[in-house]
Amino acid sequence: MRVRPQEGGSATVKLMGYSQLVRGHVDGVARGINIPNAQPDQSGLASVNPIFTWVRLAQRVPVRIHIDRIPDGVRLVAGLTATVQIDPQPASHHR
Repeated sequence: MRVRPQEGGSATVKLMGYSQLVRGHVDGVARGINIPNAQPDQSGLASVNPIFTWVRLAQRVPVRIHIDRIPDGVRLVAGLTATVQIDPQPASHHR
């Protein structure tokens, strides 16, 4: 069963190169992908060439994650690769 991310759902982020987990919650969910210089398909979404073969285009949903806690020793910089797991239930300390 696939569950769409919901605002307030808790998020666990695993950054490549770090063993610590970054915790946060879903702050917003968008409806499509915008890639500069890409031509839209018949549904109006940009055609995206996947970088990693385990990510299906249909699973690429823009989700804004609010980071609640950054563990000591973790440095967030643009371009880090991450795996994000979202629990559809609201985080206990939000809402």
